[in-house]
Amino acid sequence: MPPQSRMELELAEGEYKRNLEKEEKLGRKEGMADAYGKLGTLYITLGHLDKAEDMFKKSLEIEEELDNKDGMASDYGYLGTVYQMRENLEQAENMFKKSLKINQELGRKQGISTVYGKLAEVYYTRRDLDQAEAMFKKHLKMEEGQDNKEAIAKIYGFLGDIYRLRLDFNQAEILYKKSLQLFAATGAGHMVEMMQEMLANLKKRKES
Repeated sequence: MPPQSRMELELAEGEYKRNLEKEEKLGRKEGMADAYGKLGTLYITLGHLDKAEDMFKKSLEIEEELDNKDGMASDYGYLGTVYQMRENLEQAENMFKKSLKINQELGRKQGISTVYGKLAEVYYTRRDLDQAEAMFKKHLKMEEGQDNKEAIAKIYGFLGDIYRLRLDFNQAEILYKKSLQLFAATGAGHMVEMMQEMLANLKKRKES
């Protein structure tokens, strides 16, 4: 289980830094890239985005030198997340597309699906609704193949939002209800409450 509390995260940071120092002394590039990547994900969790960006760039530099495509796809994806969190959507899109290209070359289905979802979120945030819908539908198809109910529920929620923004309230309601049903099946209580609230607000808008 990944560390959760700030104290645990700070302890993990110390451990990852010691591992990095050891790998640097031994000149083990694979180990260095791994340590940089672990520190990067930790800094994302802590909200230290500048440090996270620096770690993933250092990891990426080594992965490129080693021609480790898996590592490059991961680093590009995490860099995309850093830029997305900063609301630098153009740079985020660029990083996610680089990650997607490598994942597609490697045939990594889970990686492809994850990046489809991240690109969809970028387009949704930008209110590029047609591109967001297309990308969410690609993401949906892949998650349905894995029977990942929680991810499917989340996608239906986003698709419902897209139709709500287009003022197609009937289609939005259908999608929200699908999302609600799946969240209920997975026991995600807080998401059930959120979808119930979305449906209630949608009903008010339909009646107004």
